[in-house]
Amino acid sequence: MAVERSPSLPADANPLFTMPPSADSAADCCLGIIFALSIEAHSFEQSVSEVVSYRANSLGISRGLFAGRPVAWAVSGCGEVAAARATQLIIDGHHPVRIVTAGFAGGLDPGLTRGQLVLPSQLLDGSDRQRPPLPIDRELAEPLWDASSPGNTTLLTVTRVITDVATKKALHHSTGAGLVDMESYAVGAVAAAANVGVLACRVISDTADEALPEEVAKLSQPQSTQR
Repeated sequence: MAVERSPSLPADANPLFTMPPSADSAADCCLGIIFALSIEAHSFEQSVSEVVSYRANSLGISRGLFAGRPVAWAVSGCGEVAAARATQLIIDGHHPVRIVTAGFAGGLDPGLTRGQLVLPSQLLDGSDRQRPPLPIDRELAEPLWDASSPGNTTLLTVTRVITDVATKKALHHSTGAGLVDMESYAVGAVAAAANVGVLACRVISDTADEALPEEVAKLSQPQSTQR
């Protein structure tokens, strides 16, 4: 499946990789990164050196150096349960200063274009559990908003792939969210419980006025790591 832009994190994004020393100086890595799908992680993995991979509770986890800084990441599989599990394993095993939820997202705001990198300011729960919005780590995000992305976009996490235009429009109208995925709220909730800051880094794979084939939904079922 071809994509127009990789969701890889930019190596020259100084707030991510030249962070000043923090109180958490014993942290094993500066970032823990959660991808849902192998294709989302591929370009990032090509840029990492000294990679060591292992399995923890049947989940593949990797560690290496990106822009000279230690990072750890996992391809969790689709859905909140898988993403939450991977996030907890990364936090427990690598003690990252911050967690990044990275990958693709569907556009809800008509102003977002395919391939656009979006760094949302807030995570919304799209389930029926009525959980409160989760803020993004502003210290990390604000310099990046100034450089490349609007800082007032909200990311909605839902339980299934949104394939039709009518549902996208309804979600945008009812929630005000600009984009939608299936994992980020869960990643943010686990990070918040561990007092770890979170950043969402998403690339628009389909715009608000683009429908997706039903086959895409089948390939993105919860727990799937392929797309």
